[in-house]
Amino acid sequence: MNKCLTVVIFLSLIASTLGQSTGPKFPATPDGFMGLTLNETTVEQTVALWGPPDIDKIDKLDPSQIKKWLEPKQNEKIFRQLTYKKTPDFQEIKLSFLDEKLIMIDLTFKRSLAPEKLHGLFRAEFALLGGPASLPDKPGTYPIAFMATHFPDYYSMVAISEKTFIFVNCASGGGGTSPGRVERTRQISRVLEKKGL
Repeated sequence: MNKCLTVVIFLSLIASTLGQSTGPKFPATPDGFMGLTLNETTVEQTVALWGPPDIDKIDKLDPSQIKKWLEPKQNEKIFRQLTYKKTPDFQEIKLSFLDEKLIMIDLTFKRSLAPEKLHGLFRAEFALLGGPASLPDKPGTYPIAFMATHFPDYYSMVAISEKTFIFVNCASGGGGTSPGRVERTRQISRVLEKKGL
């Protein structure tokens, strides 16, 4: 497919996804985004759907706090990473693959997305991190639930599904009086989860 046409289709699909949380062709799921599915989609399928990436390299993962839930191989430079930069809604979309299968979807947002809309986008339940609630040591365990009365300048959220961990970075608004906006999300396959804990 012509690269220019691929980019036009790609940008239209992203705008549709953020405008409506679900759609008949690309339903929102914890383990998927824009026609891609963790543990299933290959590099070849991704390039066929989205076109050539801006960056294609081999590197280690950057799972943020979720690293405590993952196997040590996350630190090895064995993951093929495709990075897309030319989108109106995202500063960057980074897709990581292990053994040619998609293992992490990393979205850095350009347009404002309210944290309360995360459930509609990913169809998952999100919990706040910070204050009395840190990420538990046991993988796949939700933190203690609490009601926030003030938000720090930057804070995090986590969601857990059968196949995926989702980690979110947010920036508060109104001097800490409102949840603010989502800055970055990472959908990480539980194939990398530590075993035996």
